[in-house]
Amino acid sequence: MLCPNCGTDNIPGNDLCEVCGSDLAGLDLVESQVSFEGQLMSDRIGDLTMGPALVVDGETSVSQAVETMRRFRHGCALVEAGDQLVGVFTERDLLTRVIRRGLEPSEVKISEVMTSDPWVLSPGDPPAFAIHRMVEQGLRHLPVIDGGELEGFVSVRNILRYIHEDVLNSS
Repeated sequence: MLCPNCGTDNIPGNDLCEVCGSDLAGLDLVESQVSFEGQLMSDRIGDLTMGPALVVDGETSVSQAVETMRRFRHGCALVEAGDQLVGVFTERDLLTRVIRRGLEPSEVKISEVMTSDPWVLSPGDPPAFAIHRMVEQGLRHLPVIDGGELEGFVSVRNILRYIHEDVLNSS
């Protein structure tokens, strides 16, 4: 075991360097630390705390969807037709596709202003995939689909909480 101060090769298990007396205690222990980047690639989306899906039908009016989003404190509603995810409606969609166009929210259906065919994640995807997709596409919410079944969604807030609690606090 090499002394970090003087470079002397000491016998494994020595607590002090034979030459300079530096503390070597614990330096011969194998540490299993995964790097920040490594953890982002080795962990799985399914292990993160996900938001429960707030699901609406495409025929729902924008005003009804917004009221439901407000009540449950969600920034998005996932839109299903039958059991299939067909779109995502977000606060940004409300601002850019409804309000800016001067449309009446009570008269517009979600299916007319939602983001169709959204990007999705699977529970087996690493968090790095979600971060990459969010940055590249300017997204704040990604639905999680497992075998065709909607599991929930991951938001920027979920990712930040995961990094704070599971990555930074585990090192």
